[in-house]
Amino acid sequence: MFKFISKKIIKNYNDYNNPKVREQYGMLCSIVSIACNIVLVIFKLTMGAITHSIAIQADGLNNLSDVGSNLASLFGFKLANRHPDSEHPYGHGRIEYVAGLIIAFLILLVGFQALKDSIFKIIAPEKVTFTIVAVVILIVSILIKLWMAMFNRTVSKNINSATLMAASQDSLNDVMATSATLISLILSLYTDLPVDGIMGAVVSIIVLKAGIDIFKDTVDPLLGMAPDKELINEIEEYILSYPEALGIHDLMMHDYGPGRKFLTLHVEVDCNDNIMAVHDAMDLIERSMLEKYHILTTIHMDPVDTNDALTNELKQVVLGVVKGINKEYSIHDFRIVTGPTHTNLIFDVMIPSNDEIKHKVLKEEINTKLRAINPNYYTVMQIEHSFI
Repeated sequence: MFKFISKKIIKNYNDYNNPKVREQYGMLCSIVSIACNIVLVIFKLTMGAITHSIAIQADGLNNLSDVGSNLASLFGFKLANRHPDSEHPYGHGRIEYVAGLIIAFLILLVGFQALKDSIFKIIAPEKVTFTIVAVVILIVSILIKLWMAMFNRTVSKNINSATLMAASQDSLNDVMATSATLISLILSLYTDLPVDGIMGAVVSIIVLKAGIDIFKDTVDPLLGMAPDKELINEIEEYILSYPEALGIHDLMMHDYGPGRKFLTLHVEVDCNDNIMAVHDAMDLIERSMLEKYHILTTIHMDPVDTNDALTNELKQVVLGVVKGINKEYSIHDFRIVTGPTHTNLIFDVMIPSNDEIKHKVLKEEINTKLRAINPNYYTVMQIEHSFI
C-alpha cells in the first residue's frame, strides 16, 4: 500500500534525501492522517454521547488532538523547506522540530483534560450503554490506527523524520488506548464498578506519556543532541579513505533540520606534500560529502611531519601515557620543540563529552607520568571535550 501510494503521488519517490521529496512525503502522511483522524473523531464522539461512555469520548478527543498534530506536521514540512533568507541563513529546517513540540503540547493538553473528566466519572459514575455498533467502531478504529502507525513508521525511516516517527508512535498509543476503551465497554455488561472512568484514566495516562516522550524527542535536536554515532563512524571512514587524510579530530556537526546538517573538522595532512594537491583533495572531500551525505562540510588542514623519527617516537610515548589514564582519551596536533636542556611536547588531549575530570588534575597526572619517563620532558597541552 505504501509503495503504491508513493509511486502514484510522489515523483522520484526513491530519492529520500532530496528536500523536495521529503516535503512531499511529509505532506502526504499528514493529509492521510488528517482524513483518517477526522473520520474517527466523528464516529467516537457520536458513539460516546449515545453510549454515555467517557472512555470513548476521551478516545475521540485524543483523535481530535491528533488532527491538530497532523496540521502542525503538515505546515511544519511545508515551511521547513523554505529557502534561507537574511534572517535565517541556515534555512528553516528546525520548523519541523517546532511542529513536533506543538504536537506534544496538544497531546498533553488533551491528556490532562481527559484525565480530569475520568476522575469525575469515577467519583460520580454514569451507566454505560453497550451497543454492538460501538464495539464495531472501536475495532475498526484499532485497525485504522495500526495501518496509520505502519504507514508513518515506514515513511519516517525512509526520510529520517522524527516528526513522523512521533506520529507513528502516537498511533500505536491510540491502539492501546482504544483497546482499553473496548475492554471497558465489554466489562460494563458484567459489573457496576466505574470501569469506564477507570479505563478513561488509563487512556489519559497513556496519552500523557506519549506527549512527554514526543516532547523529549523534539526538544533534544533543538538543544543540540550528539549526532548519530554510526553516521560519524561512516563519515570518518569515508574521509580517511582518501590517501591525503592521515587523521581526523575536532569534528563538530550542527543540525538545522533534517537534510540541513553542517560539519566542521580538522584533517591531518603530511606537511611534506604539495600544498596545492592537498588542498585540491580536501576540496574534493567537501564536495563529495555534500553529494553523498547532503552535509555542508568545512575542513581545516593540520600539517603534520610524518617523516621525523623523534616526533613519531615521542608521539607514541605520549599517546601511551594518555591511553593508560583512560583508553577513550586521544591526542592530536602533536609536535615537539627540542633544546639542549629539555624537550617541549606540544599537543591537545581529547576526552569524552561526559568526562567530568578536572583539567588541572588531568594535566598534572600526564605531566607526572611523562616526567617519570624523562625528567626533561615539558608539556604544553590543551584539554578538549569531544562534540560527538
